[in-house]
Amino acid sequence: MPLRSARPVIGALLLLLVLRYVLLAAACAPYGDDWGYAAMGMRSEPWARLLHEYHTWNGRYFSNALVLYGPLTLGIAAGLPLYRAMPVLLLLLGTAAGAWLLAAPSAFRIRRCDRWMLALGATLLHLHFMPHLGEGLYWYTGAATYHGAWVLLLVHAGAMLRTDGVRGGRRWAAVAVMSLLAAAGSNETAMVLLVTGHAAWLLNDLRHGRRIAPLRVAMLSLAVGAGLVVALAPGNAVRSMHFPGRHDLLLTLGMGAAQALRFTISWLADPVLPAVLLLAFLAGRAGMQRHSPFLAAYGPWSWTVAAVLTLLLGTLLPYWSMGMLAQHRTLNFVLAPFLLCAVAAAMAWGGRLHHRPLPALLSTPAMRYVAVGLVCAGLSGWGNDLQVSRDLLSGEAWRFRRHTARLHSGLVREVRASRTLVEVPVFTGPLRSLRIPEPTPDPEAYWNRTLAGYFGGEGLRVVAAPGPKGRSPRSER
Repeated sequence: MPLRSARPVIGALLLLLVLRYVLLAAACAPYGDDWGYAAMGMRSEPWARLLHEYHTWNGRYFSNALVLYGPLTLGIAAGLPLYRAMPVLLLLLGTAAGAWLLAAPSAFRIRRCDRWMLALGATLLHLHFMPHLGEGLYWYTGAATYHGAWVLLLVHAGAMLRTDGVRGGRRWAAVAVMSLLAAAGSNETAMVLLVTGHAAWLLNDLRHGRRIAPLRVAMLSLAVGAGLVVALAPGNAVRSMHFPGRHDLLLTLGMGAAQALRFTISWLADPVLPAVLLLAFLAGRAGMQRHSPFLAAYGPWSWTVAAVLTLLLGTLLPYWSMGMLAQHRTLNFVLAPFLLCAVAAAMAWGGRLHHRPLPALLSTPAMRYVAVGLVCAGLSGWGNDLQVSRDLLSGEAWRFRRHTARLHSGLVREVRASRTLVEVPVFTGPLRSLRIPEPTPDPEAYWNRTLAGYFGGEGLRVVAAPGPKGRSPRSER
């Protein structure tokens, strides 16, 4: 059966694979900053709170509003179902934004069904390789700050590609402006990515003698302006005081490069990425880049450098600002553009080297089937996909959902009874896919304080209940 005729089967498989991530959303639960930001949002005046964050913590003028006034501010009964709907919404929006980007007529010439298949595939690749799936999609604070910014970047790129030679160019320019401002105000990495991306786009076109539209210069200026608003926020200096190892150039360059190399090796050791890059390379050799004037306009070296710089951005910035990699949220975010640039580079190299003979094994038609089989197998039972499947099929995800319901209802009950110290149950086997931290025996631990602050305020303390062999202190009035 020709590979082209297998598209319906591949499309159905992609939908089934995405469905697992939709089902997993039913088991996700708030923790840490989710409780803390929601408590602040519920107990403070919006504009004053946003200004306070800007002056005392960071300059993320857009995502701060999302995390301070997210679903949990409606209360746990109404907010938790909406909280669990957020990962599904972001997954759908990201896929739709990717398909919309591929529908830009001046940049891509791809059939509608193929656009959706490619967008679904890109979404699955992103989820498959995320260093921390829980922080990437299922933890509201991280997802709204970083994954939401990725959706906005896709919308911005799609709007920019529609501003030239397309009816309604001014309307798309307005969409490009709004999505740029929102994305730049979501996190520092998105802000730097927008500035460097627009600057590199302009410089590359100048190098090749292409006409530069005034709108492109205006967008770069707007990105720089929004970046300055984020970078010069007084709260950045306050926040940086918590990280004594910050602004160490040698540490940033050395450890940032080492971490980028580490994650590259780990992703290449996964059978999915080499198979995807091989398919892109073979597609480039077959002349598939003619379906994308935008990809063909930039050579293989441009896409290769873009992939390397994008990945380095995700490792250098954390070391510069904190002196450590810390959470993997930044890497979760830059992973998506890194994968897109890597695939574009592989296709461009295939087109550049189309006249050179390949090893006999790679040039056989069966190799495409082998590569597609490796991708499907890897996306079914490797990496994050394996952990998601295990948690769903073993029933651990549903047990964790019931545990979360008992924890929340117990806290509400104890707070109504005017308790000041409450023991909460701890899930004995954390979900492999989400890796959600549990409360500890220390009432002053971060996870405990944020949980207590949401349900009871400053007067409540929460501790983890001891195991079966431990003694259980009674709740106190």
